[in-house]
Amino acid sequence: MLADLTILNIISFLLIFFIGLPHGSFDGAVATLVGFRNKIQFLQFIFLYLVLFFLVILFWLYFPIISLTVFILMTISHFGLCDWTNFKINNYKYSVSFTYGMTIIFGIIYFNENQSFLIFEYLTNDNVYLIKKYFFIPYILTLVSIIYFIYLSYFEKKLRKGVVEIIFLLLIFYIFDPLLSFAIYFCFFHTYKHLKHLIKNIYLNLKNKKFVIYSTLIFTGISWVGGLGIVYYLVQNLSLYESILKVIFIGLAALTLPHMLLVDIVYRRRFK
Repeated sequence: MLADLTILNIISFLLIFFIGLPHGSFDGAVATLVGFRNKIQFLQFIFLYLVLFFLVILFWLYFPIISLTVFILMTISHFGLCDWTNFKINNYKYSVSFTYGMTIIFGIIYFNENQSFLIFEYLTNDNVYLIKKYFFIPYILTLVSIIYFIYLSYFEKKLRKGVVEIIFLLLIFYIFDPLLSFAIYFCFFHTYKHLKHLIKNIYLNLKNKKFVIYSTLIFTGISWVGGLGIVYYLVQNLSLYESILKVIFIGLAALTLPHMLLVDIVYRRRFK
């Protein structure tokens, strides 16, 4: 059962599971920031969040290829918007977001294509290799977007640190396997930027700081216990490696939809 796991795999899973996933546990605080302030409103938020979460999982079970494609597109958008927000500029929103999102996802895939498609196969239980020959298109789009980003950095000084960051990320993706590459970005870049922006606004706009702490701890605990429980259930029929892959990435997909709707559509409109 442990044959598929390497030390780097284990490190990657632990990082994603215990550092990356819980950053979504602050969504309770985000909901409070954007208007779900009394008990009834907050319970409504939790209900809607859980409905979307389970609908995504159900959809993935029946339409895994479509779900994986949509998940990749959502991830590109969500990561990109978070990175654009971090620059604190009003211009080039779509160019910067597209460049970062594409660089993260397709940079990892490009440098680790065979391993990435093996992960996709685990996640879909299907032959995903039929679309592999078309991946030169997003690779070219990614390269063009990076070149354009470098061009924009001549006019916007704040983007110059982004050029260095993108080069550094591509180096990470070149050196490490796809799981560790994703874990490094997700935990130490995306999570850090998201929480830095969020905690600042919580401090400035929420009086009840204890609620933020307690709700975040509760949601984090639920995500850890729930995730470990599902891994235990799946491992009865699948390898430990495949079980953890499914829990982390399908779980991420299920969390990403409500998280995106809350953070990228509602929260970012009020707190840029």
